[in-house]
Amino acid sequence: MASDSSRIFARMERQLFFDDEDIARIEGLERTLHQPNKKGAVIRSDPNMVVVGADGAPVYRPQTRTAPVWDAKAELWKFWTIGAKLDWNQGRSSYHESRDGLHWYQPSIGQLEYQGSFDNNHVAIPLDETRTSEVLGVIYDASDPDPNRRFKAISFIMEPDLSIIFGVSADGIVWKKHDAPAILSGDEPNFSFDAADHRYIATVKVRGKWGRSHAVTTSQDFDEWSEPKLVFQADDEDQELAREVIARRLANPALQQTVVNHPEEHGVDVYNFSISRYESRYIGFASMFHHVGRSVDGRNHDGFHHVQLASSQDMYTWERQGERQPFIDSSPLGGGAYDTLQMLGPSSPVHRDDELWFYYTGVKFRRPPAKWDPDYAAICLAVLRRDGFVSLGVGEEGGSLVTEPFTWEGEQLYVNAVADEGAVTVELLDVDSRPVPGYGAEDATSLNEDSVRQAVVWGENSRMPDPANGPVRLRISVTNAEIYSYWFE
Repeated sequence: MASDSSRIFARMERQLFFDDEDIARIEGLERTLHQPNKKGAVIRSDPNMVVVGADGAPVYRPQTRTAPVWDAKAELWKFWTIGAKLDWNQGRSSYHESRDGLHWYQPSIGQLEYQGSFDNNHVAIPLDETRTSEVLGVIYDASDPDPNRRFKAISFIMEPDLSIIFGVSADGIVWKKHDAPAILSGDEPNFSFDAADHRYIATVKVRGKWGRSHAVTTSQDFDEWSEPKLVFQADDEDQELAREVIARRLANPALQQTVVNHPEEHGVDVYNFSISRYESRYIGFASMFHHVGRSVDGRNHDGFHHVQLASSQDMYTWERQGERQPFIDSSPLGGGAYDTLQMLGPSSPVHRDDELWFYYTGVKFRRPPAKWDPDYAAICLAVLRRDGFVSLGVGEEGGSLVTEPFTWEGEQLYVNAVADEGAVTVELLDVDSRPVPGYGAEDATSLNEDSVRQAVVWGENSRMPDPANGPVRLRISVTNAEIYSYWFE
């Protein structure tokens, strides 16, 4: 726990409860990980695409490594999914648009030929006269003075070395390769933009002790990138948990089963790891691949995924949330879901009013079974209340926390809490934990709603005291309620 009374909540960032860094004392409150509510598939296989190869194996499936981007000028959402790969030197992406983020359409761009026609929604980053690369992770950088590079993308190439490269675009449709050095990497890169610190963030796949692992590289100008540093990998505890997770799954007939099972090969690694800034922390979505044995064809391994949530203060040291339980888990069979076996986690949350939307890839199998449906993969959506990742809560017995001292900007304190069957009260204390006159327990009005935005009031006073009077602490008392975050405006 921290003890620096000079901490400043100057950017009015919301303070969540991923860790105890900002908490001096906590009594009786339990931290809970919350899973988003699944809404099902929003983008399925393009009916105009060939999904089955000459050998009967799947050759195309919709996947994504990005979140949709809002184009304020066009007044619509733009989204890129992995499309047809003609060969390793002809990577492409499919481009989609939406007004509401739920209903997506595929405009005919007429940019690239596919199966004898230009009537398609294919986009790509040109590498030279003959080679193209997929548009994978995309961000919009409104601060770039050059309008022709405000859309920025990461991509992956196989030759001359396994590497990530970057692309730029004025509209997210017509791309050109960005003139920055390639960065050695396995596949599965992710890309985000920390607007608060104006920092571009990319994760690259490297090898760790237990297999697939992930390093981070950053840039302030999109031109010069730091040396990748390993930040997230599976550990020995993961291997112990994996054997339990695999055994439970293989014993559950309600879940999609793998094609093979070799117990001596059971284990887990991190297939994909995305990093993004969320308020005062960084969050990471780890697609944990539980491998159950080498495939019958000898290519790679069969297995299944779930997505774990991690948080960090600096992007380099990570804390798993929920004791490594899934943030997004497999859906059971029989409900028409796509995320029944394989899934790749969200790139970053999309803020929509009082909710967070997570777009992720769901696949019904990893290695094709004897009989399989060509409609076997989709882009799926899950929704969470804003700031709803973790809560601190308690029953009728009650509990409380006291924060470390801090200074702040803003006049009004707000709380995100579920308190419709209980109460949350907030007191102000000085650095020595003495009540601030007029802001004590006897002055505090109880919060009794289930709301992502509840104003804290002390009697007739809704304003915070003058920050010039010095740092304060919060004492938040909770009874039969859960609190998710607090912030100042």
